[in-house]
Amino acid sequence: MGILTRLDLITTIFQSIILIVIIAKAIKLTTITRASLLPFFFALAMSSNLLSNFYWIAYDFLKPDTRMPMACNEIGEDASILLLCAGLETILKDKRKIASEIVFATLFIGANIALWIVWSGEWLQDILTGLPNAYFLWLLIRGLISRGCLSHKEMWFMAITGVAALALQIPLLVIKGPVIEHALEFTCTAVMSVLMIWLGVKSYRSKDFIIASTFFLWTELAMFLSSDYYYIWFFTANSIAMIAMSPLVKKELEAND
Repeated sequence: MGILTRLDLITTIFQSIILIVIIAKAIKLTTITRASLLPFFFALAMSSNLLSNFYWIAYDFLKPDTRMPMACNEIGEDASILLLCAGLETILKDKRKIASEIVFATLFIGANIALWIVWSGEWLQDILTGLPNAYFLWLLIRGLISRGCLSHKEMWFMAITGVAALALQIPLLVIKGPVIEHALEFTCTAVMSVLMIWLGVKSYRSKDFIIASTFFLWTELAMFLSSDYYYIWFFTANSIAMIAMSPLVKKELEAND
């Protein structure tokens, strides 16, 4: 078992422990109040992630250092996103279908899907994974704008940085050579990390569930655009995003009382 597989195992086990605690807290909230379904959907979403992690752990032990083909873990990951969407639906008060928001979410995730397909060649898996993320992104954009969580400048900063991160991935598809490839990959990771860290700080300062959910989504997308140690970096951040989201479920309930 190689060092990367071992690191992946350690971080996955660590995240699984975090998820067990998060799920227990969310389940406790469901027994306290029935006024909102957010804790219920959040608990199910985190449970789906936990089941996906269990599959990953088993696979790494059984077939270390090999790429996992499309498997049931994809169902767990997609289910997690759809359940988070259902949770967001329960707290969004403004659900207007603004064309520009829908177009941006569709094109942005569509570009991600195209990159995934080029790298993996797994059309069905990548499209099925992308569709829930497109809906999730649209809900987050609608929530951020309708709540006024971020200023117009901050929204533009997110959009430009996200698009720049995707654009920087394109040269990696055509430019060959270890030195320049490593330089480009590092640059892409740096740009994605800037947005990720910014969202993490905003989540901590604002204590807003929708911003924390945006932080979570970006760590997921950054993971899918990364490999090796960079993947481990974003996977660790993904665990931090889950920790950030957890207490804000209760805050949403208190705000709606």
